[in-house]
Amino acid sequence: MSSSRYQNWCIRDDAPELAVAGIVIFILVVAGLFGLVTLYSKFLLSGMATRVVTTGLPIEQIRNVFVQKVAGSTWKIVDDGNPMIAQSPLLTGIRQQIGLEVEQNGGRSTARVTVLRWTEKYGIPNKAYTLRMRLGAFVNEVQRLDPGARVTEVSLKD
Repeated sequence: MSSSRYQNWCIRDDAPELAVAGIVIFILVVAGLFGLVTLYSKFLLSGMATRVVTTGLPIEQIRNVFVQKVAGSTWKIVDDGNPMIAQSPLLTGIRQQIGLEVEQNGGRSTARVTVLRWTEKYGIPNKAYTLRMRLGAFVNEVQRLDPGARVTEVSLKD
């Protein structure tokens, strides 16, 4: 008699509702994770946006800043033309490139610093923080040398 009472107590009448609730929660968690990954990817791409800097610095000084701040000691300049291209070493496993185009207009120079090459894995840019750091270092140095420099960002893709 006590065992039948125990069996009746363990059987729940709301088992189908709990299964549906579990499925709904699972779908919401997966959708939330997908949303977070999408936002993170957009955040990384916004950091890799092209920077257009208008400054009074001469072209040669802008190119020197690019060599110092973007190429630094680990990247190398693979093309010294216009655009000047800095490239990461193959040792990192992923080749990245940043380019600098400079033109002179009426005593002012316009420098366009663009990420030319990067890789993505599952739609998320690899090593995007390195690119953001190098672009930021270039812009900060130009602004330090010319406080009147104007910077605008152009997004890579939406």
